[in-house]
Amino acid sequence: MATLAGAPVGRERRIFSFTWLWNALAHGYVWAWLGVFALPFLATLAYSLRTPDGVWTLSAYQYVFGSFKENLLLSVQTTIITIILNLLISIPAAYAIVRAPIPGKSFLLSALNLSLYTPAAVMGVSLVIAYAFLFGIPQTMTGLIAAYVVGTFPLMLVPIIVALRDLPLMFEEAARTLGATRMQSFFRIELPLLGPGISAGILLTFVIVFNEFLVTLFIAGPGTTTAALRVYNLTRTAGFQPSTAALATTMQLVSFVVVLLFFRFFGSRYLKGTYLI
Repeated sequence: MATLAGAPVGRERRIFSFTWLWNALAHGYVWAWLGVFALPFLATLAYSLRTPDGVWTLSAYQYVFGSFKENLLLSVQTTIITIILNLLISIPAAYAIVRAPIPGKSFLLSALNLSLYTPAAVMGVSLVIAYAFLFGIPQTMTGLIAAYVVGTFPLMLVPIIVALRDLPLMFEEAARTLGATRMQSFFRIELPLLGPGISAGILLTFVIVFNEFLVTLFIAGPGTTTAALRVYNLTRTAGFQPSTAALATTMQLVSFVVVLLFFRFFGSRYLKGTYLI
C-alpha cells in the first residue's frame, strides 16, 4: 500500500521538477536574448559615463541640456506633427478603401505602400528632386515634415485598414437606426472601436520618425537638424566621443520612456488581447 500510495506522489514530483526546469529554461532563453539585444545600448550608456582616463562621470551629459536640447525638441515637434497629419490622411483613406466600392483596391493599396519597400537613399533623392523642382520647398521645415509623412503614413494606414475590416457594419447600422447622424456614429461609435489600429499606427510612426536620419540627411536644411541627424553628424566629424554617446543614450531613453508610457496608458486599453498579448 505504501508503494502504491507513494507512486502518485513520486510522479507529481517528477512533473513538478520537469515544469520548473522548463520554466527556468524558457525564462533563461528570453533573458539571454534580451541581454544580446540590449548589450549595444548598455555599452553606449557605459561609454557615455566614462572619460578617456577611465573616470566615471556625468560631464558628457552637459551637452544634452545645452545645444542638443533644441535638436531633441525639434525631433519631438516633427514627430507629433507627422502623427497628426498621418491620422488626418489615413483615417479617411482607410474608410475609402474598405467601405467604398473603388475599383483596383489591391493596386491602389500597393501604390500607397510604395514608400515602405523603397530604399531610404532612393526615397531621399526622389524627395530632393521633387521638393526642389516641383514644389520649391527644399531644406525647409515644411519639406522635412512632408518627407516624414510620405515615408510613414502607410504605417498608420495599414493598421487602421485592418481594424476597420474587423469592425462589423452592424455597429454603424445600429447607431444610425437609433437616430445618430453619420458624424455622431463616426465619432462616438466607429472611431473608438478603431482604437487598436490607431494606437498601433501612432506607435509605429513615432518609432520611425523620431529615430529617422537617412531621409533627414537628404532633406534637412541648416536650421532643421533633428536629434538623430545631430548624433550622426557628430559621429562622422568627431568620432564616437563620450558626449556623442550621451546624446545617443538620451535618444534611446526618450524612445524607451515614450513606448513604456504608451503601453501604460493606451496599449493596455487598445492593444491588449489584439496585436501584442
